[in-house]
Amino acid sequence: MKRLIPAFIILIFIIVLCFSSHILVDSICSKTLNDIESFYNKKISAQDIQNSWQKQKELLSLFVNHNFLDEISIYIGQLTVADADLKSPEFETIYKNIQTILYMIKEEQRFAPHSFY
Repeated sequence: MKRLIPAFIILIFIIVLCFSSHILVDSICSKTLNDIESFYNKKISAQDIQNSWQKQKELLSLFVNHNFLDEISIYIGQLTVADADLKSPEFETIYKNIQTILYMIKEEQRFAPHSFY
């Protein structure tokens, strides 16, 4: 019986950690999309997005595949090129690529029965 109490506490800790990491990843993905939309509306600059992404990337690197993070970093770096003309198809392509990768990150972190095996 003495071993069951610590095992139960560890199990609860792992479950809480799992849920909190899922919430963190979702909030960072949503914030990144909101930042890009703010950039499109000219409320923030591309440099602000890059600085914000560097901080968020460090947190996400604990939970997400690094290839996704590197691709998003490249696309955010390309936003400075698209800064001159936000109505250009280049900006739309960059935005859709970032949106797709963030969606893939969210789907990868989603709870599913195969996640526990």
